[in-house]
Amino acid sequence: MENARLLDARLRKIISEVSIYTGREIKKNLLQDIEASVNAAVEKNFQKETVRMLALLRSIIENL
Repeated sequence: MENARLLDARLRKIISEVSIYTGREIKKNLLQDIEASVNAAVEKNFQKETVRMLALLRSIIENL
């Protein structure tokens, strides 16, 4: 009976450690996905603003 309790305690500890590790990996993967999404959005916005700025600059030059 004591062996069963020790085995149960060990299994619970192992399951807990695996859960913590898995949770960290999931969080890490989610953060990487969020980072990629934010970087893509920033890059798209940067390109859009660059095109807008160049169009304004061209308009100014044409008016001169």
